[in-house]
Amino acid sequence: MVTFRRVYLLKVLELAIAIACIALHYKTRTNDFDTDTLSATAFGGYIIILVGEIGGLLMGTPVTRRIYIFYSVVATAVFVAAGALNLEIIKHWGKSDLRDCGFSKGILSIINGALFLIDTLLEWREIMT
Repeated sequence: MVTFRRVYLLKVLELAIAIACIALHYKTRTNDFDTDTLSATAFGGYIIILVGEIGGLLMGTPVTRRIYIFYSVVATAVFVAAGALNLEIIKHWGKSDLRDCGFSKGILSIINGALFLIDTLLEWREIMT
């Protein structure tokens, strides 16, 4: 039997934001190789990782907490970096709907990085108690 923890809802929220980010990325590529590669890798890679983590939780075979924390720390770094790079490039675009979508992608990416940081801190607290 799977025991329910509030952290599971946080994982689903992180997955939903990562899916929104990759959908916005498809529409608002920056044509900067480094930024586009980091963004696609962060969004797509963490969709795969989060689906695996959620699937493991639902099947009763979760990832160990230390690995979970490692994934969350790395996710914090790559989502914040991708968001910051996107915002830096997109702020020079002319006023348009594409620019608004690009800002949304950057801001959602940074918000997801903050959620991963909160997730990391909650799991760390669980280990320490």
